[in-house]
Amino acid sequence: MKAELSFGEAVARLSQAQKSKRGVSLYSRFVNRPLGRVLAAAAYRVGATPNQVTAASALVTVAGLAVVIVAGPGPLAGILGAALLVLGFALDSADGQVARLTGRSSPAGEWLDHVVDAGKIVAVHATVLVAAFRFGVAGAGWLWVPLAFQVVAIVTFAGGVLIDLLKRASSTVDAPRAPSTLRALALLPADYGILALSFLLWWWAPLFLTVYTLLFAANTVIAVLLVVKWFRELSRPAAL
Repeated sequence: MKAELSFGEAVARLSQAQKSKRGVSLYSRFVNRPLGRVLAAAAYRVGATPNQVTAASALVTVAGLAVVIVAGPGPLAGILGAALLVLGFALDSADGQVARLTGRSSPAGEWLDHVVDAGKIVAVHATVLVAAFRFGVAGAGWLWVPLAFQVVAIVTFAGGVLIDLLKRASSTVDAPRAPSTLRALALLPADYGILALSFLLWWWAPLFLTVYTLLFAANTVIAVLLVVKWFRELSRPAAL
């Protein structure tokens, strides 16, 4: 498919066709989506399909996790691993933007995107578990943290996906409200981008493990609050 828009025109059009800012953390709103917009415009210019961008996101993420497991704690591993994870997350935002720009949105593409996201969530915490064990940077008791974090993260992800699907199926539309800056700030610990950036601390394992544990604690609290909120929303008669 020949690109009809210039790179700048594609970026401008994408900036006017963004998803709602409600329920989105400050990182995704001000970092990941704008970065994804640039990557989406570049992908559009070279003729990449949304599914190809999704595949690129998966490959880049795997590369970042491989660096963490293979290289072990160190400045280079931390910087390179974090950079690749951040890039993979931005490409995850870009695939949907390419779909909207080219009109190639499809159930298959949305399904593939969710499958890759689920795999990424499992893989990132499995990587922390394997790396911590392989390089002996944590005691056996601490290894339960990434296992529990993995459960919390995948439950939160599944809950968010399902509530969107169920609301769509029941034609339930949330009343339009301005995005809350306080909520966007509170959701920062649960943003995958923040977890990706935390790997910058992989150069000194004790600091990384401390921050990772704090993120786990914050994510657990956020997950409980969200699950209760979503259950109540779906329990209302209008949602049936």
